[in-house]
Amino acid sequence: MSNTTDKMLDRYIHLDINTLRTGESGPVNVTAKLDDEGVDLSVWCGDECIAATWSTYSEMGVEVKALKEFDNE
Repeated sequence: MSNTTDKMLDRYIHLDINTLRTGESGPVNVTAKLDDEGVDLSVWCGDECIAATWSTYSEMGVEVKALKEFDNE
């Protein structure tokens, strides 16, 4: 793999779900939240969070830059 491809792979966040749920039905939902510091992944079965993980942008090799604000007046 090239260095570019290697750097792209570092930008993934992985979550293993080791919980086997029996006797429950319903959808499983995955949520991804991007905030100021990183990415938060959660897996939900109904109203219960069954797995979660997070990673900072710096851990993924992503540089966060502040936005420039312009005065429109």
